[in-house]
This record gives sequence, structure tokens and C-alpha cells, in this order.
Amino acid sequence: MKNKYKVAVIGCGSIANAHLEGYSKLSKIEIKAVVDTNRAAREMYMKEYQILNGYENLESMLSEMNPDIVSICVWHKLHDVMTEKIANYPSVKGIICEKPMAIGLGNAEKMIEVCKKNNVKLIISHQRRFTPGWMKAKDVIQSGLIGVPIRGEIRVKDGLLNWGTHSIDGVRFVLGEPEAQWVFGALERSTNKFERDTAIEDCCMGLVQFEDNLQFFIQSDLLDNNCDAGRFTIIGTNGMIYIEETKIRLFNDSSNGWKNIKLDLDKDDKAIGGNTNAMQVEELIEWIEKDKESRSSARIAIKTQEIMMAIYESARKNKVIKLPLKEKNYPLELMIDEKKLHLYNKEKYDIREFLNRDNIDEDLYQNLKAQGLEHNEIMQKIHSKK
Repeated sequence: MKNKYKVAVIGCGSIANAHLEGYSKLSKIEIKAVVDTNRAAREMYMKEYQILNGYENLESMLSEMNPDIVSICVWHKLHDVMTEKIANYPSVKGIICEKPMAIGLGNAEKMIEVCKKNNVKLIISHQRRFTPGWMKAKDVIQSGLIGVPIRGEIRVKDGLLNWGTHSIDGVRFVLGEPEAQWVFGALERSTNKFERDTAIEDCCMGLVQFEDNLQFFIQSDLLDNNCDAGRFTIIGTNGMIYIEETKIRLFNDSSNGWKNIKLDLDKDDKAIGGNTNAMQVEELIEWIEKDKESRSSARIAIKTQEIMMAIYESARKNKVIKLPLKEKNYPLELMIDEKKLHLYNKEKYDIREFLNRDNIDEDLYQNLKAQGLEHNEIMQKIHSKK
């Protein structure tokens, strides 16, 4: 058992702040370094969290810092590559990798294999599993207050890989990790849409059949209102429950209409960062020290990855996909290569381009930050002026 765990964070965008917030709340953690190719980005967090070491590349950081725990906060296609490099480094005991786990099921499986080989504990940052609303909702459902769960409803936007991964994972969590049996999905990609270097859909939907006649339906980017990564509804034989990270409402035969369920909230309880990420780190440390698997382990998270890839594969094959999923590559990319998707607008665009920090006005950035704006808000304002 270590007195302190040395931590490094790779990637200094907005999500890195959530990881750093969580780490900074724990006495057993010493944040040793941040890594980012953008100097201003890494120096901002070095100043904010009193971090002494900043690096441009992963290799230099690993060789000089010998971290125990590493957070991977970079774009999707680098998750498997960086996990392999980090897991093979002798000092590393745990990795917290941002969602989605990877692009394609095969790359996710390789991440688990390399971590198992090196005895590294791998967590996928579905941190909402640690929010008061989700945890209480799980207890309410298990207590039978809505009867037997029969259906879940999810509405998200910003892509299945981005928001959908949280919501699918949330349904699985509150329902006690049921096993998916088959998936039926549909998608549209009529514009050349990317999230950084990953091709994504314009919109999609999926029906997932679990064991015990339990289903859930997810729709992504089909509606603009009432969409959220952490918000969904579970319907049972005797009622229903509406779930958010810090709020839940119950409707059953004794609630006299919709009833708010009281949660004992702390000021640092939120969807991302604060207590949520801190609890995720504490559970990783417990896994390292006592071999008690985290609720966010990669072994559990890969089931969410499989469901998402099966939605794409169902659209590709035009049929129900029975699990386990056989296709290891990214089915949406395969559809593009196979020319199964007709583009009405062929001009490539990146929905995250506004987060590109290269060659921006850093003085303006700092001024907006001083006004209390969050990173994404700042970047939107800066890029709107270009």
C-alpha cells in the first residue's frame, strides 16, 4: 500500500479538468505531470493545480516521472494506442481512459488484453456511475418500487460515441448490468461528419434486447430538446423512474403522481468532476490495493462498447445483430468504405473544430476564463470571432 500515488494526465482539454478536480480532492494522490502538445493548454493546468511538470509527449513523461496512475484525456482514436504504451510501462498500476473506450470492438479488446498482461487496472471514465442520482436510482429499482423493469428510454445528441456511451452505460448500471442479447439499429450519414478524426453519424437509433424481456430504446441527434448524456427513464410493471445525475423522480401506484426522491447532495456533487471523479479514483485505488474490481472497469465498460458497435453493425447489415458481436472493426467506417452511405454534402467537417486551441488569442482566452466561462464556452466565443 502506497502513501501517495503519482498521477499524470494526458491531454489538457476540458475533460482533463474533471480528472484533475477529482485527483486534487484526494490526500493519497500527488499530481506530478500533465502532457499536451499545446504549451498554453498544459501551462494553464500547471498553474491552476500547482503541477510542476509539463511535457509535450507521453514517452518523456513516462521515463522521467514513473507515474502510478495515468488519465488518458485525448481523442477517441488514440485511446487504444496510448493505453498500450502506458500499460507496458513498469511503474503504471492503473489507467483511467476517457470514453468512448475505443473505435471498434477489437481495439477495446486489445486494451483489456494488454492491461491484463501487465497487471494494470483499466477504468473507462463513465464517471456518472458515481453520481448520487444514478446510485439512488439503482437502489430504488432494486427495491421493487417500479415493479419489474421492462423498458428504458434514452435521448442524446452529439453522436452515439460521445453522449450515447454514457446513457447506455447508465441504463446498464441502474438495471444491475443485464446481458444484452440482440440489437437492431438504423442510422443516417448524409453529411461528411467527423468528431476530430473519427467519422460519425448524423443521427441514429437502436433497440436493445436484454435478458428477461427487458428492452431499451436509444435515439441520438433526432431531437434537440430533452436530450442529455445523464438523463433517461426506466419503465416497470408498477411504475417508472426519471433519472438525472443529481435528481430522480418516481411515479408508481402509491406516489400520487410524480414524486421527487430526496438526495443528500454535497456542493461538489455534479455530473463531471468534483466528488464524482474523486470517487472513481478512490475505487481505482481500492482495486489496486485490494483487488476489488471497480464498477467502471474495462471488463464492464466493453459491454457498452459492444452495444454501440452492434447498433452500427445492424445498420450496416440491415438486420438484427445477435450478441456477442463478431465484427471487430468500426462498422460505420466499413459502411463508408463499402459506399453504403450516400453523401448529399461531401464537404468534410469536424463538430469539435471549435476546440482546436492552436493559434488562438491566448490573452482573450484568459480574459474570458477570468469572467467565469468554461473551456468549451470560451472556445466557441473565440472561434466565432474568426
